[in-house]
Amino acid sequence: MLYLWVKYLHIIAAVFLFGFGMGSYLYLIAAHRTGDARLIAQVARLVVRFDTWITTPAGVLQLATGLGLVQLAHWPLGSPWLRDSIGLFIAVGLLWLPVLVLQKRLQQVAEVTAQAGEPLPPRYRQLYRPWFWMGVAGFTGMFVIVMMMVTKWSLLAT
Repeated sequence: MLYLWVKYLHIIAAVFLFGFGMGSYLYLIAAHRTGDARLIAQVARLVVRFDTWITTPAGVLQLATGLGLVQLAHWPLGSPWLRDSIGLFIAVGLLWLPVLVLQKRLQQVAEVTAQAGEPLPPRYRQLYRPWFWMGVAGFTGMFVIVMMMVTKWSLLAT
């Protein structure tokens, strides 16, 4: 029964991680496309808040419950699918940290620009580009992790 509760929490954490993460990502892209610094600042403020207080803890819960499932199911950590999925999860997590920093900087640049009533400066686009591509890489990694969890498939042939 404990296994099923941990699995339930693991799945709920995945839903929050994907749902809030993807929602934040798409909302900030949509705001960016308007070119309206005031709107971008407002959306970025919410994105930073939700990603800090919901998405990040969901990622921590995802890892904790995943490791709990490994223990409860007695899966060897050296299993190729498990090793690869944990490695990819860590890689995606390492992308997440700079994404949070970039989102906060995008918010700050947009707020200063909106208060001054000026168009977005080149600095904004310099921050946006890596934020966007790190999001593409991170979500691609997350989709692959889910595939590996469901199919027990590994990235590398062993």
